[in-house]
Amino acid sequence: MVLPVEKFECEVMSWEHFYRLAKEVANKIKSSGYVPDMVIGLARGGWCLARVLCDFIGVKDLVSLKVEHWGITATPDGKAKLKYPFNIDLTGKKVLVVDDITDTGESMRISVDYVKTLNPSEVRTAALRHIEGSKFKPDYYAEKITWRWVIFPWNFVEDLCNLVEKVQSEVDKPSDTKLLKAKLKEYFKVDVDEETVREILAEVDRRKKLKPARP
Repeated sequence: MVLPVEKFECEVMSWEHFYRLAKEVANKIKSSGYVPDMVIGLARGGWCLARVLCDFIGVKDLVSLKVEHWGITATPDGKAKLKYPFNIDLTGKKVLVVDDITDTGESMRISVDYVKTLNPSEVRTAALRHIEGSKFKPDYYAEKITWRWVIFPWNFVEDLCNLVEKVQSEVDKPSDTKLLKAKLKEYFKVDVDEETVREILAEVDRRKKLKPARP
């Protein structure tokens, strides 16, 4: 039995919008007087913001911490967990931990707890957006929003592939770009042109071929 597709609101964020929000976060950090020695970007979502913040606030040391929580678009993949912890001596250093958004807040929470075991003098946190009801509130963020799934520009193709696959079961012809475009708007409030849907369909097919066959 095929279950009905769950509808939820998405927001497609442009690179320009991201950059404006990143600048707001950077200005709040500078206004607070906090000068981190190192920025830690949570992979994968926090990478772009972490790098841009380094540019805005003048930090040279940037490292990455891999955290896994979300699987398929808008679906938590179990509990948040560190996949590749590092062993860096942070003794006496001021650290800024960065993610794109605090949704459940679990990714940020376990990351901060881990970073604190490495003896930094201070740890603060930053995100583009903070979602109401999150269990973790970052020290710096540009906007507080109610829940929606934000399709960030660095995750556009991956999210659209997942959303297209979701709505393919709702149409008679899974390759009909016009119908898929309409369903994306109806189910997820995602408004893209048919050419984009066509490109995403090709990418969905390519990725399916790359997956190893089950024994």
